[in-house]
Amino acid sequence: MSDVKNHFEKLGNQFITNKNDYLKLIPSCKQFNEDDVRIIYKALYKAIELHKDSKPRKSGEAYITHPIAVSSILAGYGLDGMTVASALLHDTVEDTSYTLKECENDFGTTITTLVDGVTKIGKDVNAATHEKIIKSVDKDVRSIAIKVADRLHNMYTLEFLKPSKQIEISNETKDFYVPITKILGIYQLKDELQDLSLYYLNNDLFLKYEKKRNRLKNKYLSICDELGDEVQDVLSKSGIAMDYSTRVKNIGAIYEELENGKNINEIDDLLAIKMVLTNPIMCYQALGVVHELGMPVVGKLEDFIALPKENGYRSLNTNIKYKDADIQVRIRTDKMQGTNNLGVFSDLNDDIQKKVNSSMRKSLRKLQKNEKDD
Repeated sequence: MSDVKNHFEKLGNQFITNKNDYLKLIPSCKQFNEDDVRIIYKALYKAIELHKDSKPRKSGEAYITHPIAVSSILAGYGLDGMTVASALLHDTVEDTSYTLKECENDFGTTITTLVDGVTKIGKDVNAATHEKIIKSVDKDVRSIAIKVADRLHNMYTLEFLKPSKQIEISNETKDFYVPITKILGIYQLKDELQDLSLYYLNNDLFLKYEKKRNRLKNKYLSICDELGDEVQDVLSKSGIAMDYSTRVKNIGAIYEELENGKNINEIDDLLAIKMVLTNPIMCYQALGVVHELGMPVVGKLEDFIALPKENGYRSLNTNIKYKDADIQVRIRTDKMQGTNNLGVFSDLNDDIQKKVNSSMRKSLRKLQKNEKDD
């Protein structure tokens, strides 16, 4: 099997595993105040102390590199100080002599609740742990952010485990963690987990679709850039600023669509350009420009700004024929873009707990029920 780091280089750059680099990262994160920095650093040194006798990871690295990596990616994604501090402590109760009571004495109820929410029941993949993770939503949904980030780093370093364990953990990731990220709208993490799962479960297919995806990137992304530049130019003449980025659908999602019976030409978001503007009115103006420059595809216009998805996703989505490419255009504000990447964890100024609406809770319970039925 080829080296995972060659295929997930961008993801690898998001993890910090070195203490000194972590100490520099935290003050650079705009969401943290002085109290946040203080509690995060306290958690860091407590984790270092507690894990000093832990066995090295299978990679040969000191165990502390894992909680630092998990915490660093959450800090980089903009999660709050309590979540980032809890991520540093997330394995202490499970893997050391540290107790929840001691954690509460040291760090208070909130961090203890988050740590408890991610502490496994037993060591292996099991339904009881999954049930606990889903139930943690009712106490503090931020536990799931920690658990998903934990799984992301574990998947990134999975190559050091024996093949049978790789398959077991990858199947759990595909069947449990990927659906959770979809339900809660955490698409930024969903894509990585989905691709890593396929990488280990069927490496030949992963490499096949990676080549196919790379060919599409080479052939079409320059056309997407041309469209973005054209829209940008037209809008600027009316004093409207627009930024954009382009992408080809992630490998795991392409595979999933093809497995469900579609051919590659039927995947309507295979190529996408994301246009970001200041406010919703400008988004609708940009939509008009897009439809002037390209030929709209009938039946593909969806207004998720006026009618957001249940997980909070907001965007104007349309497909156009532009030159020889079929491009999905997604138009949204910067705030909408944050929500669409990180779902319920996108806006720390709102009550995160209230963002987990009844529909999401119903979907999480259904996921749990399906596991029991299996």
